[in-house]
Amino acid sequence: MRISITIIEDQKSESSALKEKILFWSKKTNSDVVFSIYASGNEFYRQYSPASDPTDIYFLDIQLGDTLGLDIAKDLRSHGYQGVIIFLTAFREYVFHGYEVHAMNYLLKPVKEESLYLCLNEVARNLEGRYYIFRNKQEIVQTPFHDILVFSSSFHYVDIMTTGETYCQYSSLNTIIEHLPREFIQIHRSYIVNMEHISKLTKAKIILSNKMSVPIGRTYLTKLTEEFSKYSTRFDA
Repeated sequence: MRISITIIEDQKSESSALKEKILFWSKKTNSDVVFSIYASGNEFYRQYSPASDPTDIYFLDIQLGDTLGLDIAKDLRSHGYQGVIIFLTAFREYVFHGYEVHAMNYLLKPVKEESLYLCLNEVARNLEGRYYIFRNKQEIVQTPFHDILVFSSSFHYVDIMTTGETYCQYSSLNTIIEHLPREFIQIHRSYIVNMEHISKLTKAKIILSNKMSVPIGRTYLTKLTEEFSKYSTRFDA
């Protein structure tokens, strides 16, 4: 899993210690963490672009030298940022200010590993809900579920075809389908498809949004027809 983290903290010792603890967590959880670290609000605003904010988690010191972390959080929310905000503070009395900007949590400084890892684990679980995450050769890949068209198996490997490219995973369809959301359905002993990308369904095959034809196994047809009907009408009143 890839997580983008921004730390705005005016004490270098605190930001360095926080980064090291996050890196330790990332190694334990097999996560890929990318950092952006700023020592002041002014330094952050010199590069900030609300239209292209990739940050998954903001760690904001509430009391910065040139501004307040709370003001930065308000600014982020006013520009439509929907990600996670976690405040850093040495004083418990600042905790309740976080409700104004829907902060996920606050961490007392110096930050304790147990509290930090509880926060990171929850964020990771939420991010995993939007992505299919797997190992492809020597790298970990996360791809949005809605971009996946079909899983196709061959011996001990599964090809994952997305709207952009095709990946290969060492696994089985039986294992994979346990971790997929409801829009995915097995239609053949060698295929799992994303119903979001079905453009045509017959008794023998389906046509996907990329014009690919996928055969339907005889024993899977009844369930596929039922589930695709439910999926197609899921927004009906």
